[in-house]
Amino acid sequence: MKRAQLSLDLMFAVTLVALTVLSLISLATHEVEGAHTFDASAKVKVFAIDLRDTVTKVYAVGDGFAVMKEVPFELESGDYVKVTLDGPSSELKVEAELGGTKYTTVQKIPVPIASNTTVTLTPSNNEFWVICEYNETAGGIDVRLSESP
Repeated sequence: MKRAQLSLDLMFAVTLVALTVLSLISLATHEVEGAHTFDASAKVKVFAIDLRDTVTKVYAVGDGFAVMKEVPFELESGDYVKVTLDGPSSELKVEAELGGTKYTTVQKIPVPIASNTTVTLTPSNNEFWVICEYNETAGGIDVRLSESP
């Protein structure tokens, strides 16, 4: 075996090892990104389910009852969460943009809602109120969202 042949074999082996390591690093990076996306999606879904239950409880207690809610996760600069109660369809819709990625989840509300209300939450304004009050137009109690009580 000649010296040049040994060097060529060594360079080939080092190249194969480097390609394998780079492939593993790339795979790990993609898995971590997927985990972060799943984590954010799960947080938005849990928040929507909690809000659905809160709306139901506020409706059950009745006129004059209010509950303050806040986003259970940290909002960074540029992030927002938009919460909408849609009366005609009896749905709660949560739209969020977290880290440049948009997430949306919809929950059916098991109680009648008469009005449409929306609040948008930002890093500087991350709390809102779920309020039950008598709605003369609807002829009964109604649940709405508000940034202040």
